Amino acid sequence: MAGKRFGLAASRGMAALMVFLAGLPAACVQGQDAAGQPAASSSDPPPDWRPKGLGAYLAARQAEIRGDTAAAATYYPLALAQDPDNVSLLRRAYFFTATEGDIATAATLAERLVRQDPGASVAPLVLVTDLVAQGRLAEASKRLSALSAQGLNSFLVPVMQAWIRLGLGDAAGARTALDALDGNAAYRSLKALHGALIHDVEGDEAGARALFTDYLASSNRPSLRGVQLAGGFFARHGDRERARALAADYAQRFPDSVLLENTILTFKGGALALPVATPAHGLAELFYGTASLLSDNDSQTAAMFNRLALYLRPDFALARLLMGQLLTTQGRYEDALAFFRPVANEPGLDLAAALAEAESLRAARRVDEAIAVLEGTAARHPERADPLIDLGDLLRQEERFPEAVAAYTRGLARLSPVDSRHWTVFFGRGVALERSDRWPEAERDFKRALELSPQQPYVLNYLGYSWVDKGENIDEAKRMIERAVTLRPKDGYIIDSLGWAHYRLGEYDQAVKWLERAIREAPEDPTINDHLGDAYWVVGRKREARFQWERTLTLSAEPALAEAVRQKLDHGLTPPEPVKRARVEDAAAPSGDLPADQEPAPPPTAPPPTAPAAPTL
Repeated sequence: MAGKRFGLAASRGMAALMVFLAGLPAACVQGQDAAGQPAASSSDPPPDWRPKGLGAYLAARQAEIRGDTAAAATYYPLALAQDPDNVSLLRRAYFFTATEGDIATAATLAERLVRQDPGASVAPLVLVTDLVAQGRLAEASKRLSALSAQGLNSFLVPVMQAWIRLGLGDAAGARTALDALDGNAAYRSLKALHGALIHDVEGDEAGARALFTDYLASSNRPSLRGVQLAGGFFARHGDRERARALAADYAQRFPDSVLLENTILTFKGGALALPVATPAHGLAELFYGTASLLSDNDSQTAAMFNRLALYLRPDFALARLLMGQLLTTQGRYEDALAFFRPVANEPGLDLAAALAEAESLRAARRVDEAIAVLEGTAARHPERADPLIDLGDLLRQEERFPEAVAAYTRGLARLSPVDSRHWTVFFGRGVALERSDRWPEAERDFKRALELSPQQPYVLNYLGYSWVDKGENIDEAKRMIERAVTLRPKDGYIIDSLGWAHYRLGEYDQAVKWLERAIREAPEDPTINDHLGDAYWVVGRKREARFQWERTLTLSAEPALAEAVRQKLDHGLTPPEPVKRARVEDAAAPSGDLPADQEPAPPPTAPPPTAPAAPTL
């Protein structure tokens, strides 16, 4: 839950890039690797590969398949050293080297690739980036002029050329370069944004104002970065009210953004520095936006573009946050922390950095440190509920349920007003309360979650199952679980709850039907396998029941479940009495006096998802 509060799925960078994606041919963003060639199969060797340096190649290939870009960046150059004319190895060597941030070395490899494969489309961008970093703008412009504007290059090359021409003192050439975007209406906002930034660098206030206005008009939902850049311009030129209005509009659309504070601080008091002042800065903005765009579907290429942004502008705080998040998704938590921690010193960014740092610490099993970070952040931001809600999520995931309840309660005290997006907080606290044997309070939280957002399948499932298990509100409970299945027809955990509800009610044929469907959707879940075994046993399919129980033991079942399954394998199963409808006054009573070995386990439930997260980068 916490991981998605500040997540790559919501990190879209420039609204311009979001808008024009729909207008690009699918081949521009799918089915291509970083060199603009068809993506390689995960099992086939490069077509021109020869068995030289076999060990290094195999290690590199396995690293690539695992998504271990650091190892791939180590082993592909070693394999290439044994077979230096191999274009496929060269392509991978430059790409993974760039993905790991060694842009100077990657540029050297990219230059070799361009000589051997003149049709390479993205490798020249790495080379041009290195030239810009060295101040060799004329050579960079010449390199770009030779590229075909296809795929991603249909927008990357014109914008890069515009910034480089500006750096060469050719303002007219910069505007002409951007005119190449006119052929696709989806590029309008991208052209307007970078055109505005270029006019701003030139000192053309009127031209920049007109283009920022066009950017905001053509961007249906301007990103936070776009709001920062446009609002910063208006604030610098005396129109702070318009800047604040932009921030207020964004806050209304995305009230949970953890980076909005940074934007508001940007618009307050004092002289404001020009945020994009050089060709290197302009390219960094472009690469960061591209990385944000690609981060959902192609994290490795996103990482490469983001590394290019940081190579040109190492102090680009938003790119550092994105880099940390990309590394987190790769499971490289220590590397991610190295990007998050420096950002914590940026005014207005410490909240976002701290929440991301805590997520990485928890994933790295440094739980106590994660808790300390969240507690410290909550103390520094007494107006924000985010750190305490994330703390509740963390403690719930760690099965420290009473502590989770306390954290959620502290977070809820900071929420005002409570609205529909906060259903997840009540659900999370409800789960923690239920697991703390505080059912009446848990029930109230589940009901409150449904009041806030009535069609949430996880809440319908959890509350409905709990009622069935207690013999309360049976008809309504079944309807709720059935509704949850309708909403999530491929969710094996929710389908299991419906099957188990039928089992608990003594409706065994229906139980088998639904539990078999659940096992098809989640075949590796030990609890669902155990449930299906129980259902098979009571309908007389005892050989199949034993198979399911034996399979449960192979699926890393928790110790209590594993022991219960062994008992059933040794002694069989005495079917429990079907659940009886509880009297209203007994609604909060325990579920009955069944022997411990016949008490059903709680329903397996996926962690409660968060409400849709806001674009934060």
